Amino acid sequence: MAYWQDTIPTFVVLTVVLFLPGWLVVRALGARGLEALAVSPAVSTGLIAAWATVAQRLGVRWGMLPLVVVTLLSVVVAWLARRLFGRHDADLHPARRLLGRPRPDAVVAIAIGAVLGLATILPAMGRPDELVDSPDAVYHLGRIKTFLETGNFSIANPTFYPNGFHSWVATGLLPGTAGVLPGTNIATIVLAAVAWPVGCVALVRHALGTSRLVTYAAGLASAAFIAFPTTLLGWGVLWPNLMATALTPGALALMLQAARSGRVGQWLAFAAAMPGLALIQPNALVALVVFALVWFVTARLRAGLLHHITWPKVARDLAVVAVVVAAGLVAAPAVSAQLASTQSYQWKDKVSVWTALVEVVGGRVLIFDVLWGLLVLLALGIGWIVLRARAALPVVAMWLACVALYVLAASSTMSWTALVTGYWYNDKVRLASLAAVPGVVLVAASAPAVRDLLSRVPALGRRPLVPAVIGGLVIPALTLGLNGGARDDMLTGFFRPNQPQKVILSQTEQASLGRLAALIPAGQGVVGRPENGSPLMWPLFGTNTLYRSIPIPTTGDQIVIGTGFDDMAHRPDVCEALARNNVRWAIDSPHVYWLDKPERSSGLKDLGKVGGVVAVRTDGEYTLYRIIGCGLGSAVAGAVAGAGAAGAGGS
Repeated sequence: MAYWQDTIPTFVVLTVVLFLPGWLVVRALGARGLEALAVSPAVSTGLIAAWATVAQRLGVRWGMLPLVVVTLLSVVVAWLARRLFGRHDADLHPARRLLGRPRPDAVVAIAIGAVLGLATILPAMGRPDELVDSPDAVYHLGRIKTFLETGNFSIANPTFYPNGFHSWVATGLLPGTAGVLPGTNIATIVLAAVAWPVGCVALVRHALGTSRLVTYAAGLASAAFIAFPTTLLGWGVLWPNLMATALTPGALALMLQAARSGRVGQWLAFAAAMPGLALIQPNALVALVVFALVWFVTARLRAGLLHHITWPKVARDLAVVAVVVAAGLVAAPAVSAQLASTQSYQWKDKVSVWTALVEVVGGRVLIFDVLWGLLVLLALGIGWIVLRARAALPVVAMWLACVALYVLAASSTMSWTALVTGYWYNDKVRLASLAAVPGVVLVAASAPAVRDLLSRVPALGRRPLVPAVIGGLVIPALTLGLNGGARDDMLTGFFRPNQPQKVILSQTEQASLGRLAALIPAGQGVVGRPENGSPLMWPLFGTNTLYRSIPIPTTGDQIVIGTGFDDMAHRPDVCEALARNNVRWAIDSPHVYWLDKPERSSGLKDLGKVGGVVAVRTDGEYTLYRIIGCGLGSAVAGAVAGAGAAGAGGS
């Protein structure tokens, strides 16, 4: 734990950067309560990501001072918007105007969720600088490093890609309290153990009421699922999707609150969160649209059953929704080439409809066992909502919608289903994680269900506190208690795989590359097969690597060098590409990560047999070479003398 204690300053800075700017903005807009706090991370992220892009266009280097300035500016604009559009909202009590009035029960519930999150994540992750062995991690870490080195946090740096996650993490690391790798790991913990419980407690209290039992159950339920946040902490690595899903409950809670209250300030705060969610992962917006449509349809059907409106009006409204949704699904990929590309993803591991249902309802995603305890809690929660809390029926319908999306992605081979599930790359793992958002409400509802059942027992009915305590404790007992090993094994497997070929870069290999990186003069480039882990020299040590992701791109200088490096004597185009990218060094290793694309790096194998390079030093499994072909030898002659002297004793 000594390693983790050293990361407390980083944890605090990342948390403050995530919550404070957005909270100030939504408060200025007129939103209050736990929902305002829960939605503030999405607003903060949108503020950082959007203004950082604007700053780049204005030639301003992003930093803490620009963040303070744009936050104050955004607060002023938000206050003016509230005065203009929300002036008819009911006035707030003076105690609610300044800092609000924290609910002790909600604070305790969030603390419960945070403690459970930390207790399940930290031991499995092991150390803050442990690398999750996923190829996507290389890209995300490299982009955060690029932001920090250049001061350019733009959505287009180095290529167009949503910058919400990266700009928030990089901003939080600006004080220099941690490096890119440990800092990013801490950021994912902030999302899983702070932002997620806050959103879950807000959503559950809004859906099921504010009783003490329900509130505490919300904190306990936030750690009930393995599908989220456990899976997205390492699978993929889907860090932007992790962030988007972690922030969805808070936005959903505020949306439901605004729909019921009609307060303009709350709607403005909800609207302010939308850019941030889009700049993190656009499918978060789609998820909210799905939830909103399900809520509307369910509310309309319930109104018809209660005879609040006539069935012809219900049928008319549902028909309009169906037509609009169908038209939108067909038109969206035709308008957006990026969406069409996303929807083209295909997965080979299709399963039967029954198997898909078992996976998503029983929690058997990426694990071998059905989570029977979780299944029991879901059933109890749904039953209690149907019988005792029918106002939360739309949340049950939201969960069923997620189940349906999962089944389509996991089992369907029909091309049209990509129009529906393509927003999540047709990926069942992402959809299983999304199902945890309304699923938290269902699990939390199991606590009052158990309490009511136990209250019928004469010996317990006379002591109401006992059934309530048991009802709350049933949640961790049937989830963390029964399936804690499966959760721990999954996370441990992400960070410390048993198979060596699935390890991108071990601690020992990181140390070897670090010593070799010290021999390369600042700014000079190095090339090596991406699958040997060398692209991580950029985020870990600041070495100018040609490749900063796995695998090699299929176009441009990178593929030219990757396929023609071993024939540089007869390939002028390779020499020109090396010169353009200032590549003066090469690195080789027998270690190859399992995600291998040999056709893209065929020229970078067995560098000891390649003409035009000379070995400088071997450290562990890695050998550093100086490029002397293509007339590049003289360009680094001065640097080589120093490197050779430094590495003479380490070969």
